[in-house]
Amino acid sequence: MRREIDIYDAPEDKLPQKKQLDPKLKKAFIYILCAVIGVAITLGGVFIYDMAVSGASSPEKAVAEYERAAILYDIDGMIEYSSEYNKTVLYGNQKTSDRLLEAYLNKAYADKSAQYSESEIKFQLISSLEYERGSKKYDEAMKKYAQKADNAEEVEKIAIVRMKVLKGEGETTRNYLAVKVGARWYFAYAGA
Repeated sequence: MRREIDIYDAPEDKLPQKKQLDPKLKKAFIYILCAVIGVAITLGGVFIYDMAVSGASSPEKAVAEYERAAILYDIDGMIEYSSEYNKTVLYGNQKTSDRLLEAYLNKAYADKSAQYSESEIKFQLISSLEYERGSKKYDEAMKKYAQKADNAEEVEKIAIVRMKVLKGEGETTRNYLAVKVGARWYFAYAGA
């Protein structure tokens, strides 16, 4: 005779048993998971901040990115890496905004196309020297900067960046002035 067992009323020892993680292993797993989530949130925040804020993280990058944008007629890039001084020079008037400057440059470059492709443009940093407020070099650079820009008092540091720009077969080496406003660097002018 066969005896039937009701699976809904099975004895405890016949039920499938769950394996429990060791409490120490479970705690370590939770810590690792929290650390991974924390790092991901931090990196995401840094990425979003970098994308939302204009300027560059270093004077060298500000100069290179502005020069690349200017060579390629990339108006958004030119505006993003330009200091107030350079925006005034580009627009021809201190009474400008990013929107007005963008419209002006779009009109000015409407029938122009870049002579070089992005792959033909290379930069070689020769030197970069930073100067704090109150130094002689800072004061000299700020005299010229203040003539065209209203935000000279906001400039915390300046940097003179000597860089070689290789475009196709040609190359130029110049000194550039970059300014630090807040935590970001901006291209001011060439010939520093």
